[in-house]
Amino acid sequence: MKKILLASAGVMVMSAGVGYAACIPTPSCASLGYESSSSCEGGIKCPFGNAWNCTLVNKITEIEKIIQEGGADGNKGDTSNCKIGSIFYSDWTCSSGSLISGKTPIGIVVYSDGVGHGQVMSLNSIGNYAWGGYGIDISTLQNFSSASAASQDLASCENTAKIIAAGSTYPAAWAAHEYKTVGTNAGDWCLPAAGIMASIKNGMELINIGYGLVSGTQIERNSAIWSSSEYTSDYVFYSNFSGDYGLGDYSDYKNNSHEVRPVLEF
Repeated sequence: MKKILLASAGVMVMSAGVGYAACIPTPSCASLGYESSSSCEGGIKCPFGNAWNCTLVNKITEIEKIIQEGGADGNKGDTSNCKIGSIFYSDWTCSSGSLISGKTPIGIVVYSDGVGHGQVMSLNSIGNYAWGGYGIDISTLQNFSSASAASQDLASCENTAKIIAAGSTYPAAWAAHEYKTVGTNAGDWCLPAAGIMASIKNGMELINIGYGLVSGTQIERNSAIWSSSEYTSDYVFYSNFSGDYGLGDYSDYKNNSHEVRPVLEF
């Protein structure tokens, strides 16, 4: 009667008291991804030889960074409870009515679609800038013929990207684009679309309560904040919170200076 014994490193056949081994070859380090001939900090050493996998540790580092920042898709936290007037933190979470100790506020929610997406305005103005490009119609940017129409424009970052692509002569958009905070990078923030002014007008009381909780600069009725919504080649909409839609058919020459308060889309 033959007995067959299977071992992890090979196959040994026992027959009539005589044994012989047929061994499966040991896999090479390179075939398992251990391709570095020298050690690397935090690298994983091949169990079969003097080779290291440095790519794996780099991937682990990338994953740890994503976890620390809150996510790989740009949505760094749970924003489902973010509503107009909420405090928005550097970990991309929100609170309403009180400041959470140990977290870093970076803005106040000024627009929400009610399903976890919206826009956050900076805690303070970042200065006064000309919009730029007087006499030039940015062909990729939609022109709005009235405050009523402009109040429907919520494409803050899409608008800003089109302005930035048009060149370096648009100081307000570039200032917003270069703004950054803890938890965000340059390029994350945008010049608010005119529809954000309409949202601020409708929710100003809640929004200013939020600013008060974090010692930010509250928004006044007479605040003149540039939007990214173009009127004509010469004019752009900016805020007038005493008027209709937070704009009130208010537009101004592109070469004039007004306040820039960037927004962050979530």
